[in-house]
Amino acid sequence: MKKLTYLFIFTLLVLSSNAFSQWLPAGTVPGVPDNEFPSISVVSPTCAWVACGTATNGPAVFRTTNAGATWVTLPTTGLAAKKLFCIWATDSVTAFVGDGGDAAGTAGGNAIFSKTTNAGVSWTTVSTTGGTAGFINGIVFSRKNPQYGFAESDPPNGSGTPYWISKTTDGGATWNVQNPPGISGAASAQNSLFMTDANFYGFGLNAGTSRLDITSNGGTSWFVGALGVTGAFVSAAAFHDNNLTGIAASSTSLPTIARTTNGGTTWSSVTATGLAGASCCKWVQNSNTCYMGGNTGVAVAISKSTNGGLNWTSQTTSNLSGITHMDVIRIGTVVYGYAVCTDGTVLRLVETVTGVEDPTSTVPSNYSLEQNYPNPFNPSTTIKFSLPNSSEVSLRVYDALGNEVMSLVNGFKNAGSHSVEMNASSLSSGIYFYKLQAGDFVATKKLTLIK
Repeated sequence: MKKLTYLFIFTLLVLSSNAFSQWLPAGTVPGVPDNEFPSISVVSPTCAWVACGTATNGPAVFRTTNAGATWVTLPTTGLAAKKLFCIWATDSVTAFVGDGGDAAGTAGGNAIFSKTTNAGVSWTTVSTTGGTAGFINGIVFSRKNPQYGFAESDPPNGSGTPYWISKTTDGGATWNVQNPPGISGAASAQNSLFMTDANFYGFGLNAGTSRLDITSNGGTSWFVGALGVTGAFVSAAAFHDNNLTGIAASSTSLPTIARTTNGGTTWSSVTATGLAGASCCKWVQNSNTCYMGGNTGVAVAISKSTNGGLNWTSQTTSNLSGITHMDVIRIGTVVYGYAVCTDGTVLRLVETVTGVEDPTSTVPSNYSLEQNYPNPFNPSTTIKFSLPNSSEVSLRVYDALGNEVMSLVNGFKNAGSHSVEMNASSLSSGIYFYKLQAGDFVATKKLTLIK
């Protein structure tokens, strides 16, 4: 009888521990004992990608399609024999990665920005930075409108010279280079990139005082936001969709976090007790919920705020530490988060988010594809569609001969009403067709471009 009692108590403790552990183990990326700061990208509740690499083994890319039950090592044919420092995946087969320039990823120079559209079977070069300094620090797309994204590199010609940014306005089909002005003595920080929409984005700096380099007009001009926290290497930054409220931290400022309510012009300090080490963070789309992680210690490795970064609550991470990067995606009112540790261990979060502010959160009863507006147009038009169920979605544009000329959406979408801007500045005048496919639903409409 006593043994049965002990067994019952032990079982209850185990179940209780799992019930209150918010971030749970989701497998281990295989064979990465000496990777430095692996990066992670979340596509859907069950699909995530990890990129990393070593000086001896070169690039490494991994993917799960079953919520971390298994991680598959993907081919890297076409990638240079260099470490990968960042990744963003747009669907289960398409991803972008950036390397560190030289094989060791320390000296940098002529870093390569690459893409796969077949789950790593082959990789092609999107662009290179040139120069003899710096590496590609990050790649990020807007969760509000995934047509917009950018990759960023340290100044290819050394600190103080112009930065290198490659920006897309069509979901990654084409990219254009921007060169924000250099900042004396400063390069930039790995995975510190943030982007809310086509106009508002930026990245952390790595020298001097803690600062972010920010644009609010799509890269036409830039300003520096001084965080006022200790440390120079700003390793974490994230913003609300309103482009006003944001959080940031340096690699040594935790548990102190910088917070802004005016788009990064001025900052104040808040405390997330227990966090320590190099930081990473993410903001949940259209909500006041955000997460901040630290790579030192296991008592508190991730904290959560539900009021825009003002107050923080510790979350359990199954006694795992060394978190280097995290990513989150919201499906309806549920957040799916993934975080990767230095040893390749992955954590997964599934929880309900409160206070969702999504204006398109009402779920329609039927699938629909609306006529673009304006039509005819030059060079931009808006296409709206509705989904009664969350699913993988593709929205592609074809010419009169049936050739695909643009991919507007190619990935997982929440149930709800959606709006996508199509920029046809690269196309010639004429008649085109746009086709929506979501599950078994297929619809096609005609649009007219007049230049």
